Amino acid sequence: MRTEIRFAGVGGQGNILAGEWLALAAHTMGRHAVQSPTYTAQVRGGPTSVDVLFDENEIVFPRLVAVDFFLCLAQRGWDVFAMQLKPDGIVVIDPHLVKKISSGPQKVWQIPVVSITKAAVGKMVYTSAVALGCFCQLLRVIPREVMIKTIEENAPAGTVENNLKAFNAGWDAAAAITPVPREQLAKEMAAAEEAAKEHD
Repeated sequence: MRTEIRFAGVGGQGNILAGEWLALAAHTMGRHAVQSPTYTAQVRGGPTSVDVLFDENEIVFPRLVAVDFFLCLAQRGWDVFAMQLKPDGIVVIDPHLVKKISSGPQKVWQIPVVSITKAAVGKMVYTSAVALGCFCQLLRVIPREVMIKTIEENAPAGTVENNLKAFNAGWDAAAAITPVPREQLAKEMAAAEEAAKEHD
């Protein structure tokens, strides 16, 4: 089955690494997988994304056309990369960092990925592992044990324990969140923005 994933945010958040590990995990399961990072001219702090595609069959067209899972950690990342989402796709945003979204048919999980990373391990370099924990919990296409093994085998020396802590924190957080309809959330965010303008 063809599965399309996109992690988006800004440079320095670890989205590219999350995509690399996800593709490696898919390869471990015997699937064909490709990952394509996108950088802007402003690498650190500029919008970035990584698209990951895996399939049991050979991948002839390596571009995303119907995204099954979209995780976004920055407003600029949303503005640039929130497209080609499947109507029933899973959308995850960090509500502290994405304050305005467009309407759509999907459900949205509001998971404070960056705050979870800080609380779990105290260093932002582990954001990618939290994101992968959220992914594995919500879209059950890569078994948890496969992702853990991939992290253990590919994390830099001395970082495995913290990466696994971060992964498990993301896994647990995603399980505890109740999604809301994207259309409803978009209206709530727009109303909050208007209220803030009036207050100013």
